[in-house]
Amino acid sequence: MSTERVDKAWQSKGLEAYSTEAITGTLGHYGAPVAEADFQKLAESSWPQDIGLEWGKKWKGTGPFKPFPWAAAEELWRRWVPNRLAPHEFSHGLAELMGSLTTLLQGKQDAPVGAAFERMKAIRQRMPLDDKGQPLLAFVERALGGFDEKVAEMFDSMAEALVKAGHAGHADSFAEFEEFLLPDRKGIATAIVRASKGERDAGIVDLENVTADTARTPLARLLAVDGLIHLGAWPQAVARARPMMLQAEKDGDIHLAIDLCARLEHVYKATGDRGGLQALAPDAARLSEMHDRMHPGHRHRR
Repeated sequence: MSTERVDKAWQSKGLEAYSTEAITGTLGHYGAPVAEADFQKLAESSWPQDIGLEWGKKWKGTGPFKPFPWAAAEELWRRWVPNRLAPHEFSHGLAELMGSLTTLLQGKQDAPVGAAFERMKAIRQRMPLDDKGQPLLAFVERALGGFDEKVAEMFDSMAEALVKAGHAGHADSFAEFEEFLLPDRKGIATAIVRASKGERDAGIVDLENVTADTARTPLARLLAVDGLIHLGAWPQAVARARPMMLQAEKDGDIHLAIDLCARLEHVYKATGDRGGLQALAPDAARLSEMHDRMHPGHRHRR
């Protein structure tokens, strides 16, 4: 084990300023010795956050060295696994893109949006994919896990906000990227953008097509219903959500059925449809009772 150490100023200086020997020496000193071969073996089935978490379980460092395992795992990944994209690298690229787009929306026309999209394009080409050619779920979960609810809301509304601000080209690019990153949104983000451009009827049809596509995941079809509701396409939302709710009940997917029931209730309240609410009441009661039978001790509350 190396006798070199990282000093207490590492958080302000950044670990890039220290030698690999100093980083591994500090890890060993505080209870997490590691060699390059061992690290590369770990990297075959885990990510820097996971490695840092394992080191943290036996970590003895305190004060400025308490968060060291996670930072060290990221830095050693950069040095020892340079050809494999790490989730935090993607997170940084996405944060940069979101920041540039937010600056543009604030009226600064010289915001470096084009450069940010290009950097994200390069990062995206390195993303690990599953056997369907989609981003590996474990990677995406870790890449997005560090963002708070506010950032998530910004991400969800970004493409539509760009259209409304007159940046249709950037909106198309962001919607396409959104659907790549989150495949359940395929055809949904672009439909919202299409409707926002003035092609409302066409966007609604696109969303209806997703709800009717039984090859899509239940989540994708539910998100398409949400898209219809977002666009205020009340009749279409009801026409699609009710049969989906009844089919989900028949299939035993009680949680999906309850989610769809809640969407129907929202639409009926938003439109002041008392008759619809009254007709829905028996369905809601039946689904709640089914949920309670299926999950005793975890009673559903509407």
